Amino acid sequence: MNAFVSTHLPILPVAIPLLAAALCLIVGQSRIGLQRTAAWLAIALLVATAVQMLMCTHQGEVFVYLLSNWKAPFGIAFALDKLAAVMIALVALIAAVVMVAAQSGKPKSAGTYFYPLFMLQLAGLAGAFLTADLFNLFVFFEVLLAASYGMLLQHADREKTNAATHYVVINLVGSAMFLIGVSLLYGVTGTLNMADLSQRIGAVSPASRGLVAAAGWLLIVVFAIKAALLPLNFWLTGTYRAAVLPVAALFALMTKVGVVAIWRMLTLIYPDGGTINAQIEQVLLFVAPVTMLVASCGALSARDVRSLIGWSVVASAGMLVTAVAIGSHKALSGGLFYLIGSTIATAMLFLNAASLDSTRAEHVSETGLAPSSTWVWAGALFAIGAAAMAGLPPFSGFIGKATVLAGASTSVSHSWQAWIFATVLVSGLLSVLAYARMGSRLFWKRDAAVVAASEGYRAPTVVLAGALAALTIFAAPVQRYTDQAAAELKRPSMMIQNVLGKLPAEKRQSEAKK
Repeated sequence: MNAFVSTHLPILPVAIPLLAAALCLIVGQSRIGLQRTAAWLAIALLVATAVQMLMCTHQGEVFVYLLSNWKAPFGIAFALDKLAAVMIALVALIAAVVMVAAQSGKPKSAGTYFYPLFMLQLAGLAGAFLTADLFNLFVFFEVLLAASYGMLLQHADREKTNAATHYVVINLVGSAMFLIGVSLLYGVTGTLNMADLSQRIGAVSPASRGLVAAAGWLLIVVFAIKAALLPLNFWLTGTYRAAVLPVAALFALMTKVGVVAIWRMLTLIYPDGGTINAQIEQVLLFVAPVTMLVASCGALSARDVRSLIGWSVVASAGMLVTAVAIGSHKALSGGLFYLIGSTIATAMLFLNAASLDSTRAEHVSETGLAPSSTWVWAGALFAIGAAAMAGLPPFSGFIGKATVLAGASTSVSHSWQAWIFATVLVSGLLSVLAYARMGSRLFWKRDAAVVAASEGYRAPTVVLAGALAALTIFAAPVQRYTDQAAAELKRPSMMIQNVLGKLPAEKRQSEAKK
């Protein structure tokens, strides 16, 4: 059993939810209890797989899986390194708490075909983080997007339909641009394997460098759409406001797909030190901090909790892309640490927001006020999530931002240092003011009502708050892991050797006999 798991470990986070989705469809909507059981079994296996991934990658090994047993770059390859292991662990954690919230909330968040769509969403997310092939990255983008379209329209009304329309249109445009960029790269290099591209891009003829550069800029625009960077972030806040709140907590992972794709692009596909890499980093060093500033201003002007959290997601994406644009080992490590904390905090805030309603007074109890214990829990959880997202000490957001700034102080010019420090600090201050303003309105003035479902959402929200606390308490060992992950990203030769050097099963057996 252990040999089977170690051999097929990189494909399990994709295969498990795909099989569960197929099983849910076979069972049918008339047997919703069996669908729920299949989904819970898949999530339990996914959590176990994520733990196994973290343990296996701890020693620095990169696991490669050759789909259909074809050697890379001719076949499809999946690669598991520390970055992928962290992202799969986040997917498993958020999926588990969202599933609990979807079952315990009132009204129920599960709508038509919720469980198969939920499983497909998990498969798309896991595949996007694990694939070592650009075209299959496109495929998994489409899988998770198609599932998100259906989940966005759960309990649909006019607002959800309008938001879904905008969301679909912008992502269709991004998908078309993705295909054009991929086609240009394949036409010039003859491959779409990321490890193989890393070697071939540096060796293209001078006549083809313009096409390679054009493909790179197209891909960075596509990934910026997914990550919600300025000025391509207009779809996010409306989409998150329209989604059912437990589903919006899962959507917090979707912008991270774009961020991780940018990280892979700048550390693996386009070699560090190349002209194209340097040009993209210079542009991102300006765009990403501006994204933080604009998003923080948007958060300050937000009139409801959903919009506030949505703008915070945009600001966190700007911070993460700033880390990779700086390019140093310390900045990448801080960015990955910040990614973990901000993802958990975002999901926690969305689940806590499921207990808040700033417009519907009919949800207040007959006495005119919500129970005081409900306000205490909701307010405390809101304060924890707000402090983590705004980067206040001692929470993980502060540790991540401080590490990124430390990386900037040693790897970029003085003018860029001043720009990055100023934007990060000002955006953090604006975020603190935005959350303080919203918290005052919600819990001091009590302009908002606490919905009847607040008790049901409390347990999963507390779990995420505990995860944030654990991330702060055990920051040192987590940072050691993120340091190692950053070292792997800065040293792509290990990934290249493992992916291109992986032999099909029969060849490995024959060589073992020799």
